[in-house]
Amino acid sequence: MYSKLFIFCFSLLLSACAAKTPAARCADVSCRPQPENHQLVIWWQPDLRTGEADSTQVTLP
Repeated sequence: MYSKLFIFCFSLLLSACAAKTPAARCADVSCRPQPENHQLVIWWQPDLRTGEADSTQVTLP
């Protein structure tokens, strides 16, 4: 009984540490960076992109 509980808890711990999908590989809009205080996010058109990145974050003074 305790061994099953231990395995269950251990598997939950490992699943919490699993790697998330990198932002560059995420196709969903929710993966895109959002502007913050003193930071601007520029969204590039597909023909202006360099590589997989579709945005640039610029820090404002």
